[in-house]
Amino acid sequence: MLKLTHGVYKQIKAHGAASYPHEGCGLLLGYVEDGVNVVTAVQPMQNIWPVEAEKPTRFRIAEDDWRDAELEAMLNGLDVVGVFHSHPDNPPVASPRDRAWAAWTGYSYLITQVNNGDPSYSRSWQLKQDRSGFIEEPITEITLMIENK
Repeated sequence: MLKLTHGVYKQIKAHGAASYPHEGCGLLLGYVEDGVNVVTAVQPMQNIWPVEAEKPTRFRIAEDDWRDAELEAMLNGLDVVGVFHSHPDNPPVASPRDRAWAAWTGYSYLITQVNNGDPSYSRSWQLKQDRSGFIEEPITEITLMIENK
């Protein structure tokens, strides 16, 4: 299961819209609680896929950018718990290409459909342990309570 806040989801959708007609991408940051990925922040990333004409169907995050985001998250008490990306003018279904590039079981792979620049809905997937495919996971919205310390 993937849990995220309304504000985080708005950021993900906005990044997909801003990246259109290319795939937008980024990291889901938070923590794992009882096997559930709880996302409290996102780090939108630049799609550096090297062939411009293929960016509507492919994305790549620079290794240095990923490392820097992961270190910053760690300093803020967060972990990378998944990856998000958009599917311009295509449904948010994990493709064979998505499976080939998915590296970590336990991560949430959130995909948002963006039609004509307008983000519509998202689905989330987890890579099977044997890497043979994905299993769809439910998405739940959470509300964070911030305490003054």
